[in-house]
Amino acid sequence: MIEASKNPFSALEMWDDEIITINEGDEKKKVDAKHYRIRYLIGESEDKRFVDGGSDDIAELTEKTIFLAPSVHRLTGDPFHYDHARVESISGTTRISERTKELNRHPACEDHETVEVIFESPGVECCAMSKEQAEKMHVPLQYVAGYILGKEDGVLKVALSKTVVDDETQYYDNIHLIPESAVKQLSCLE
Repeated sequence: MIEASKNPFSALEMWDDEIITINEGDEKKKVDAKHYRIRYLIGESEDKRFVDGGSDDIAELTEKTIFLAPSVHRLTGDPFHYDHARVESISGTTRISERTKELNRHPACEDHETVEVIFESPGVECCAMSKEQAEKMHVPLQYVAGYILGKEDGVLKVALSKTVVDDETQYYDNIHLIPESAVKQLSCLE
């Protein structure tokens, strides 16, 4: 693995309470669960609104919103990019503080559940460009953060989301299968 450009976006783990349906034999059962996702913080804003309370005074309401992307990528010599269509937002200062946790990168790690992987990914879409620009393109680096599921047969498996049922059973989704030969850097997130 080589030293890749440091990702300027910090990773956040966020979670929501859910009720999911699971199969137990022939029976379907609804159970409480938590759905966890790791995303990159790509921006935040303060929204100010005015609310008519029915009196002569107009109340001011301020709310914080954060914007998150599941991955970012970078082409040599270009700034970082992310898919604008996949940006999520969370609003409300209380919801943000109670349902998100900032994750810190650690360059060396072993047997860690959450990781950031930097790898060469030809499948990353970028921006509109001319034919001449496209001909000069190289394979970009993609940055994803998620839950490591393991390494087997030269393939690293990373899920961007997981759901944990009350009995601690875990289900993973949005799984990336990354050839280890394409991985440029792997770091732990805590």
